[in-house]
Amino acid sequence: MDTKKFDRVFDSLEDFVDTVSETLNCPVTLEDANHQLLAYSSHDDTTDAARISTIIGRRVPEKVVNRFWKEGVIPTLNQSDEPLDIEDISDIGLRNRVAVSIRKNQEVLGYIWVIEVDTKLTTKDKQLLKLAASKAKNLLLQLNMQKKRREKNHQELLWQIITGDTNTHEATAKLLEKAGITAKSLSIMIFHFNEISDSLYRNILYIIKTTSKVTMLIHTIDDNRIICLVNPNHEHSKQADLIYFMETLQVQMKERFNIDTMHIGSGYLYEDYAKLTDSFQEAQKVVELKHRNGAMIKNAYFYHELGVFRHLDLLLQQERNLPINPAITKIQLYDKQHASSLYETLEVVLDKDANMNEAAKELHIHVNTLSYRLKRIQEITNIQLKDPIQRIGLYLDMKLYRLSQGPRK
Repeated sequence: MDTKKFDRVFDSLEDFVDTVSETLNCPVTLEDANHQLLAYSSHDDTTDAARISTIIGRRVPEKVVNRFWKEGVIPTLNQSDEPLDIEDISDIGLRNRVAVSIRKNQEVLGYIWVIEVDTKLTTKDKQLLKLAASKAKNLLLQLNMQKKRREKNHQELLWQIITGDTNTHEATAKLLEKAGITAKSLSIMIFHFNEISDSLYRNILYIIKTTSKVTMLIHTIDDNRIICLVNPNHEHSKQADLIYFMETLQVQMKERFNIDTMHIGSGYLYEDYAKLTDSFQEAQKVVELKHRNGAMIKNAYFYHELGVFRHLDLLLQQERNLPINPAITKIQLYDKQHASSLYETLEVVLDKDANMNEAAKELHIHVNTLSYRLKRIQEITNIQLKDPIQRIGLYLDMKLYRLSQGPRK
């Protein structure tokens, strides 16, 4: 096995992939850990649509990344440094490939992908590919060091923006342009976690950077929050792109990494960069209220979607020294004495806007059972739930009571 071609210092990433391509006589691409294209060798008409799309877009298409997760390709690569055979997936334009991860200990730095053109790679070819991956490690470590230096400078810029230190649109635009960032409209997005470990941080950045609708321009960590400056990729659907991005992020963090304790909030998009401080405050309010109120507003991403929860803090300040609604006290006392769950029943019914079918489904009881419980609640409290004034008042009182008890899981 000829390993001499890799016993040297490579001038560039392009030099490296050309050497791998010449050695294996196949088209080769080199990606970072987030599937951003770093370098690629030349190819002829024998290449496939997935490779062409990757080269044009400078990243692996989102549909290809998603398919690789569903087929178990990415999880397998992330857990081993052995080359992996990937069979043809014609519906996403993918020919037979062999891939290998580039690793430093347990951390994945990137991937090498080789398209099998005329013949499949032999065992010796795969050993050479594994050797190449080990040689690529130092190249990617150097690249990561440069990237981290740039990110540190960008983080300082982000804090200047969200604290209002840059003051005007013109001053902010000038600093962004100096950092190589130009965009028509920007917003601040925040991801809140109970705790941010190194692996969670890598996982969230991975999904952010492999979702094509939105580009994360700058990010920083503040306690248990990741704060990002983001830009939708399509001007004609920018609001829809933000929503798709946040919904996708939440689903994929759960499906791929079993993370279900994340709260996402976005400020509004602004073309006037002087208002990015407002965008930060809007996003901050969303994640703060979602953290405190849990599942009730899990799918609220913007300030206006918080509904009545926007006003609960003010109401709580006004009501703090007033007695608790007697209906709440009566139901809780009844539950305690009879080991029942009328308080939970009432809360779910009010959350579902008195939709009996949806409430019964969430409570896992029959609609007739729910009707009996509501009748009992009205007898105990002397509140008429069909009266909108009484119902809305009780709903607010229960939310204020919940808020006064601390964050809801």
